[in-house]
Amino acid sequence: MATAGSERAPLTWESVRTLYPGTADAAYLDSAAVGLISSRVREAMTAVLTAHEQRGIAAAPDWRGHADSVRASVARLVGGRADQVAFTQNTSTGLATVTNGLDWRDGDNVVVPAGEFPSNFYPWLQLRRRGVEVREVAMTGGHAAVDDVVAALDDRTRVLAISAVQYSSGHRYDLGVFGAACQDRDVLLVVDGTQAVGAVTVDAERLGIDVLAVSAHKWMLGPFGIGFVHLSQRAMQRLSPSTVGWLSVEDPFAFDHEPLLAEDGRRFESGTENSAGIAGLGATVDLLHELDRHRVEDRILDRAEQLGTLLAQAGMDVHLSDRPDRRSGIVIASSPLSSHQVLHDRLLSQGIRCSLRGNGLRFAPHYFTSDADLHRAADTLRHFT
Repeated sequence: MATAGSERAPLTWESVRTLYPGTADAAYLDSAAVGLISSRVREAMTAVLTAHEQRGIAAAPDWRGHADSVRASVARLVGGRADQVAFTQNTSTGLATVTNGLDWRDGDNVVVPAGEFPSNFYPWLQLRRRGVEVREVAMTGGHAAVDDVVAALDDRTRVLAISAVQYSSGHRYDLGVFGAACQDRDVLLVVDGTQAVGAVTVDAERLGIDVLAVSAHKWMLGPFGIGFVHLSQRAMQRLSPSTVGWLSVEDPFAFDHEPLLAEDGRRFESGTENSAGIAGLGATVDLLHELDRHRVEDRILDRAEQLGTLLAQAGMDVHLSDRPDRRSGIVIASSPLSSHQVLHDRLLSQGIRCSLRGNGLRFAPHYFTSDADLHRAADTLRHFT
């Protein structure tokens, strides 16, 4: 964060790139796997560690006060409320607030697309031992059809679990349709937002999302081991914290024998916070606000579209939705002539980072991605397709 009296010059896409040292030598197109952190994130985390080193317990009030400001910043980013944000370790622990927090009954069911990322699939499978049916919806072309998902809901459905963006295809769902359907049927809409938040806009309250679980280390360009959940009012009322610790209560320093749980999202935070992680999360969210989340979305979608065009010109088969509003920052490309592994190895050898996923190579440019990065990837593949 800028110190008092030190005004920063407005960031351009060229100047923001200098905040990411990892872009100096590599064409980094892998934010859907792990995003680069900025120098601001590193500095924010280092400041917490330095305070811990020098002041010990005396630094703790500063950390906790800052955590409240980060809550508010996160809530603003996802169109929610600060008192409905809880910090988590990652997406899995965020989703555990639902799998462990609902009063499940034999015969209940969860609706989930069959091709979800494991973090949003494995936890629901564990509920089968409690008599809960996991109702899988088949995916075609990298996503489940909206009508098929809605048709799978019935009067015993407790949760619809879905990713905002599918990791293997880049398909972006119309979450508003699911939100309305879940409201009508009194079903909790649980969304894995890790492949969306930080890249495309997600407004939790407007879309009717009851639980939005996010890890910071991908598109948010934050550190490992920190994430958050945003909970709707009805989710807050229905979910009980499965792990209660001294920080889950209204006044942790009262040291009451019988806990009075916090009325807000803190009830889902059990013990000592990841102060350095929260500081890093706050720094990257502040940067997103400085750049403006809508402007960031436009930039990332533009990068993805331009990359798709260049890869197609290089002879690759590019898999993007025909509908621009269903696209994300993910671009999947395959070759009709060469193995994906060979192409991936070639890209890595040339300092171009991407992943092998789904039907081929998964590229994920971010706002720091330059035109030169995009051309470098396409030109490298041109001779192997």
